[in-house]
Amino acid sequence: MNFSYDTIASLLDLSLDKAIAYKKYVLGGVAGIAIAVVAGVGFNWYWQASQEAAQKDFFELLSAYEVPGDQKWATVEKEYRHAYERNKRAGIGPMFRVYQADALAALGKQDEAISMLEEVIRSIASRELQDFMKLKLALMKLDSKQPAVQKDGLVALKAIAENSNQAANEAGLYYLGYFFFAQNDMAQAKNYWQQLMVKYGMKDQRQQSGLAEQTRGKLKLISADW
Repeated sequence: MNFSYDTIASLLDLSLDKAIAYKKYVLGGVAGIAIAVVAGVGFNWYWQASQEAAQKDFFELLSAYEVPGDQKWATVEKEYRHAYERNKRAGIGPMFRVYQADALAALGKQDEAISMLEEVIRSIASRELQDFMKLKLALMKLDSKQPAVQKDGLVALKAIAENSNQAANEAGLYYLGYFFFAQNDMAQAKNYWQQLMVKYGMKDQRQQSGLAEQTRGKLKLISADW
């Protein structure tokens, strides 16, 4: 597989009129997945267990993503590396390393980023949060330039998408469908996106996730059935 990559502002804010690029899913959007996981899965204990200073540090550092120019990702990497050292014992300590891994990937250091994220996953006690970080890891591996690593990423993404017990199952179905869309395999894209809609998109619209809403729009573009 050979792709071109562009960064976007949010992991969970994708649209088909933007360039199809896997780095969309893993760069510039760790804030999206971290906050979405916390809000969507309800990890109140995770935040309550952390120190107040670490929480303050965590959210203040989001401004590092706003640094303009070529130094943005180097700044993000440095700030989160230092923040982790300050807050490694806090409940949210591992999240600083997730952001650091994000920056490393943006700097072209995919191997370091993948190793760091794997280490983070081993350190997280919550199975639900592990599931979402495993999804991020799978997408990050798809972003690798090494075919073997890309293959591992696809295998992991399929495992998430095909396991209804996974906390990240809905997102896995969404991104696996997007993977096949990027491959111009509309039959498989439709297959996984329709599975998402059957499982998660047939509820009252007030109860649907943003992913279900986005998936419905994408299916309308590729299938007359929608």
